[in-house]
Amino acid sequence: MKELSVEKLENPKDIVMLYSGGADSALMVRLAIMSGRRPHCVLIDYGQKHIQELGFATRQLNNLGVTYQIIEIDGLNVDSGLTGSLVEERWGNVHAMNVPGRNTIFIGLAISVAENMGSDEVWYGPDYSDRINLFPDCYQEYVVRMNEVLAISGVQPIKLVAPLLGMSKELILEILEKSWGIKTTDLHSGYEEPEEK
Repeated sequence: MKELSVEKLENPKDIVMLYSGGADSALMVRLAIMSGRRPHCVLIDYGQKHIQELGFATRQLNNLGVTYQIIEIDGLNVDSGLTGSLVEERWGNVHAMNVPGRNTIFIGLAISVAENMGSDEVWYGPDYSDRINLFPDCYQEYVVRMNEVLAISGVQPIKLVAPLLGMSKELILEILEKSWGIKTTDLHSGYEEPEEK
């Protein structure tokens, strides 16, 4: 596959993208560029135990020449597998890594950035494994309903796009490796145990 370059896009459409540095966002940013969009990425420091993901993310985006900003959320103090000590499921069958309201908070921040930029699209990266693991803010119905809200919530309608929603993690990793030579060691997953500092 040809080398990606944001600078070589002709008449690009600016979008805002939530970006973590994992496989989903790594594929998503490449799909955006391939489809003629110029992504501006929003990375969020929300007190996650796997804070090293932001280092992976910024290195990836710098290599692609993609602009980004880091937003810090202080004092969220939600106990989950990603932000605290929770290791067992707490909300019925919902995964222990679920951070209540996380994607809604993140999307709200991305919408603010998009509206400020004059962009009418925000992308985020849930895939099929998120649905299988019962993360409620990764369901197709969530995306549909959020788009209904976003059509009336700002000075202009903004569309929420989840381009990987039906894709398996295995397929995403396969595409990254076969198309761009990106291996799992080049990525970071927040769902692994964080390294001791």
